[in-house]
Amino acid sequence: MRCFPRWIAIVALAGCAFFPSLARANLTADQLLLITNKNDPDSGALAAEYAKLRQVPPEQIVALDLPDTDEIPFALYETGVVAPLRQYLKDRHLTVQVKCLVTFYGVPFRIADKINTLDEEDELDSIRHQLVVDVQQTQAAVLALEAQATQLDASFKPQPLNAQPDSSLEQTNAQFRQRIRAAIQTVASGIDGLSDPAAKTAATNALIQSIQTLSGLLQIDSTIGARHRANNDESASSSKFWDDVHAEALKGIGELTAARSARWDKNARAQFRQLAVKYLGLLGASEVMDSEIKYFETKQTGAATDSELALLWWDYYPRTQMQPNPLNYKSHQLSGGAPTLMVSRLDGPDPATVSRMMRDSVAVEAQGLVGQVALDARGMSPTHLTNPDGSPDALGAVDQKIRDLADELRQKTKLQVTLDNNPEVFPPHSVKNVALYCGWYSVNHYVPGCDFVRGAVGFHIASYEMVTLHDPNSRWVSGLLKDGVVATLGPVAEPYVGAFPDPTAFFPLLLTGKLTMAEVYWRTTPVASWMISFIGDPLYTPYRLHPALDFIDLPIDLQAALQPLN
Repeated sequence: MRCFPRWIAIVALAGCAFFPSLARANLTADQLLLITNKNDPDSGALAAEYAKLRQVPPEQIVALDLPDTDEIPFALYETGVVAPLRQYLKDRHLTVQVKCLVTFYGVPFRIADKINTLDEEDELDSIRHQLVVDVQQTQAAVLALEAQATQLDASFKPQPLNAQPDSSLEQTNAQFRQRIRAAIQTVASGIDGLSDPAAKTAATNALIQSIQTLSGLLQIDSTIGARHRANNDESASSSKFWDDVHAEALKGIGELTAARSARWDKNARAQFRQLAVKYLGLLGASEVMDSEIKYFETKQTGAATDSELALLWWDYYPRTQMQPNPLNYKSHQLSGGAPTLMVSRLDGPDPATVSRMMRDSVAVEAQGLVGQVALDARGMSPTHLTNPDGSPDALGAVDQKIRDLADELRQKTKLQVTLDNNPEVFPPHSVKNVALYCGWYSVNHYVPGCDFVRGAVGFHIASYEMVTLHDPNSRWVSGLLKDGVVATLGPVAEPYVGAFPDPTAFFPLLLTGKLTMAEVYWRTTPVASWMISFIGDPLYTPYRLHPALDFIDLPIDLQAALQPLN
């Protein structure tokens, strides 16, 4: 589950209108945005070919100014990919319509780890100092509010702040908010009991000032202001005051949203921090600063370009390691939050292979994919399924998943299934007429064990298999594509085995013919902002005409993958 600072929920008031709830239907051509590299002629040519094959509207092709390299610097990804893509979609009113990005041959497929400049390191030090001061000011403001509560009710006992030296800001602020709620309840009750109008007004103003200091103008507007505006008995002057507060709050939401959405810009970051104090209070400002501090983290911030692009509309989020994929059938997208996009890549060892992949996908889809299933386990014994401490062993679990898939397909489909349960991978060209493939290991050493039919789909579970994509001889991703597979996936660095889609979910969903390839991948891949890319025509639906598995034969939890996204 994703954890977002409280300020995101407030600022998302604007985002709710910008990104309404996305109901899922089968992905269509007009929901794609094709992304090319203007500095690689093959990139644009392949996108034009694909657009013609799938009838993608011409205005839904964008050419970015990118280096002709496999890897792109983190900073250039932010300014040369995220910024122009957001602007392009907004300018053409495609922010809601486009649900899948398609990157083409020539677009860098890997993002390097973030490297902070000296200027950024200075900014980071400054934000850290500001954060310490903010927390101290928050503590003082909470104490002042509690003093008012004690003054109005002598029985009020302030709650202690039990934050430990290693407490996170989230834990500290949660305790602050608990103390604030208790104090506000006491103060409000005490104000109701005051008989002197002047004392009542003074106490009320002090309470409002405390709430604004701690939680900002947006909180004042959404609580006290909302109640006053709903009161038909209030005076005209009071009504105008709260209407003005509401107008200022709406202005603040717009300013916060604009500053938040340009995280790569130093001036926007500074403006975001300044606006946060006024509109989100000390508590919100501290969370904004904390999110900006996380933005400067450098360790394990590299990723597959496509995996990161799924979070195109997310603003501040941790870039270290991975994020749970909200599109996974076991997940639930955050209501009101920025959407997660599907991303697919049309790339390969050379332009001719990519062109063939696209043409084969369209041709095979029109008649249906026919061929056997080749599954390559390693014969790991039951002792490999758990670690000595009794916890599940990830490698043993992968091996068992492949055997489980073989059992399921034999029981529920009429497909021919070849299962190899030996430690070695399939010997060269030992399995014929293969439509679907899944196997694992033999790292960095592709062995052409299968002869694939036209339109075949398959992936190999092993590390580093997409470190390079344009060498057909050394890695599994490029080798599979060169040998005829039209849809596959692989990691641009070490992904950890748990980052791969579960074969017992990926292939059964594909066989129902209910989802496109992009939907199958994004409903089953567990993480985003990480190392694995999916390669293939996002619209390819090889079993649409002739499903090999009835969706009612899917496990109940996997049937959820066919339901609309919230």
